[in-house]
Amino acid sequence: MSRPSSGACAGGIEEERSRLLGHHDGPDPATAAAHLASLPRSRFASLAYRRPHTRPYVQPRGGFPSFARQRALTLALAEAGADFLPLTVDSHTRHNDYATASALLAAGLRRDRDLLNGYPLVSHGVAATRRLFEGVDRPVSLRHGTPDARLLAEIALASGITEIEGGGLSYTLPYAREFPLDRALAHWQYVDRLCATAGPADAPVHRESFGPLTATLVPPVITVVVQLCELLLAAEQGVRSFAVSFGQTGSVEQDIALAAVLRRMSAGLLARYGFDAVRVGLVYHQWMGPFPGEPWRAWPLIAVSAAVARLAGADKVVVKTPGEAAGIPAVESNAEAVRAVRYVLDMVPGGCGIAGGAVEEERELIGGEAAAVMEHLLAQPCPSLLAAVHRAVRTGAVDVPFAPHEQNAGRLVTARGPDRRIRIVDPGGVPLPAAELRRERALLGARKPGGEPLWERLLRDIRTLA
Repeated sequence: MSRPSSGACAGGIEEERSRLLGHHDGPDPATAAAHLASLPRSRFASLAYRRPHTRPYVQPRGGFPSFARQRALTLALAEAGADFLPLTVDSHTRHNDYATASALLAAGLRRDRDLLNGYPLVSHGVAATRRLFEGVDRPVSLRHGTPDARLLAEIALASGITEIEGGGLSYTLPYAREFPLDRALAHWQYVDRLCATAGPADAPVHRESFGPLTATLVPPVITVVVQLCELLLAAEQGVRSFAVSFGQTGSVEQDIALAAVLRRMSAGLLARYGFDAVRVGLVYHQWMGPFPGEPWRAWPLIAVSAAVARLAGADKVVVKTPGEAAGIPAVESNAEAVRAVRYVLDMVPGGCGIAGGAVEEERELIGGEAAAVMEHLLAQPCPSLLAAVHRAVRTGAVDVPFAPHEQNAGRLVTARGPDRRIRIVDPGGVPLPAAELRRERALLGARKPGGEPLWERLLRDIRTLA
């Protein structure tokens, strides 16, 4: 059995770290650790999660290529009331193509044009990035999408960033096609071990998984299983502060049930395998699918998403903007969205939730499915949890709809039911119990013979909130 264990802690990281930092002229580890230790404790995401908070924290996304524009964005978001500040990285840096990122940064500065879709952290380096956050007394979160984030995480931590998003599954299957999954999982062991050891003892570096995945008809069971796998893999490496997350599904009842299952199963598995020191938070991503192009439709979606985050009891909500449909949002649009979400969160009372048969039905269904898949995965005759996770993807037991990765099976088929909840039509290789699968199909309802073509139904399901 592939039992998770603290004994699986990655060995030899110091030697690997020395090679990596030497090859890329990276930051000195001792200097990086000293800088983290010197930061005000209000800069640490892990301590923010521990503090009592009466509403979800608000965190936007945002990344511009130049230091000046990123600094302006940082100050504007802080002034607007963001509790966490983002640093979103460009796509060339995400794929470890640092030379192209640097060349496009320089060319864009010469032409006074943005030629990158985010902040090239490796190109800017530690000294400049530290200056981005001078005088801004709140946690900074690294948002990227990188299968091999080792150097990126090193520079981020040395720059004073205390929250690292991602994981070997969530940042590989949706974001890469050919990057070997076993290598990505091993590289994220490095990142997890680095985060476990880099921060001061009283303020550990916080890790966060990326729950939306492809944000395209991903059924709750897959979201839960991916989050639990990345949580356990991080716990093995000594991470003490972690957040599981998920993206808005399109159904309020399904979102509230999914949040409850994630909290319950996270706590249960950590206790089962002796990781009692790990503190777990819950993050809710506002709608990640196709966004309405008209502001009069985008703003209500943002407001409803904020209300659902409150009702689901999320610790943090990741905010979208009314400009999502058109491209990278402007500074002003991002700041306006932060203010709007904070307004809704302050207006919606906490602790009231939504109860009823639909939520309970979803909670039981999602929980039963996720427990079955996790037990299947943990029972595999593999030498480690990492090997079992890799095997689960290769056999299709973990299958992310519409993920481009060549090792993703792509045999799981989903659709939206009449209540907008995501239902499983064909499980492919995902080991779902027969009773749960029958329930999925019953809740989906019968399709009319001779109805609309499959591609039209898929497009409608994908664009359900657009």
